[in-house]
Amino acid sequence: MAFESSFTQDLVAILDGESFEQLFVAAQPMRVSVRKTKRITKYEVEDGTIRSDHAVDDQIEVAIDILVQEEDARDVYQQFAQAMNDNRLVTVQTKVSSYASMLISEMPHDETVELGGAISIPLRLVEWRTVEPQYGALPPSKVKNKKQASTSKGGQKQTTEADAPTTRKASVLYGVFN
Repeated sequence: MAFESSFTQDLVAILDGESFEQLFVAAQPMRVSVRKTKRITKYEVEDGTIRSDHAVDDQIEVAIDILVQEEDARDVYQQFAQAMNDNRLVTVQTKVSSYASMLISEMPHDETVELGGAISIPLRLVEWRTVEPQYGALPPSKVKNKKQASTSKGGQKQTTEADAPTTRKASVLYGVFN
């Protein structure tokens, strides 16, 4: 008995990062490779042993080998190029997981006799992480000058002219070294 699936959506797909509509429908993913790694800090202590106390999640990298048939080659390639040029965030859906906020980092392509009019695009995507700076008041114990405790109440800073004794000191030093 043959197994038939009513599942119509592709198992591997590139989706729009906001609407989750499938992009590049004519592209046929042939192979997907996901690289999800951590860097573990290592340091040597006095007795010579190696210790770790922190782990950093690296950016997720996804490689998708795509085949595009002859009749769709130019259009699909242009769609990939436009998404890359626009820094369009996409979600990559695989059989086992989905990877959001991915950005196309490489899109070379191969045109060979063996492929006929089709093209092969070994697409590379990297996770995009936006860093939002945080501002606010520091506790007074963390700063030497209590007036500098708040980074948000600093306002506009204006320079002032140096007073006469400071100007004279600068002139004397200038004369010594020049």
